[in-house]
Amino acid sequence: MIDNVLKILQTKLNDPINGLKDDDGEVNIAVVNNLAKHEDEDSTNLKNKVVITLLTIEEESTMKNTPRYNRIKEDNQLVRYELESAPAYLNLYVMIAANRDAYDKSLANISKVIEIFQTNNVLGTNDINFRIELHSIPFEQLSYVWGLLGGKVMPFAFYKISVIKIAAATEAEDVQLIDVVDIKSFKVD
Repeated sequence: MIDNVLKILQTKLNDPINGLKDDDGEVNIAVVNNLAKHEDEDSTNLKNKVVITLLTIEEESTMKNTPRYNRIKEDNQLVRYELESAPAYLNLYVMIAANRDAYDKSLANISKVIEIFQTNNVLGTNDINFRIELHSIPFEQLSYVWGLLGGKVMPFAFYKISVIKIAAATEAEDVQLIDVVDIKSFKVD
């Protein structure tokens, strides 16, 4: 599911009409990859690219208390309940960095990324819908993030993607309804 979300971002950035374009007319500039590998010898596919990297995942606490029981009705009458596994609702924090040879191209690419996602802040397909918003972090945390990614700072935009629903693909179990409650009286001394 998470990989599909990042691929949707990549597709939006690589849109031939409104997406990122190089001076040479190249349109497939955005890639989904680990930005920490930008200086590896095998990372030629990250050179002169705009790299989309997942940095962290956070559970959306406001949606944690969803009911686990699904009401099954027939003819507007409750027939049974089914117990389902509770889905995980997640926020993704993504860094989009321009790993370009020329600094002015990097700045132009990041400006275009911000423009694209400000215009299209709700993205998705038939299966997935999510909201993407620019997110800022303090300089101390930013320094720590770049240290983890190899220390080479490049123009970037940091985004929060919310809310992604991940549910287990299991069958629901029938739950027996309580039809009758029999309480016997008792005396407490």
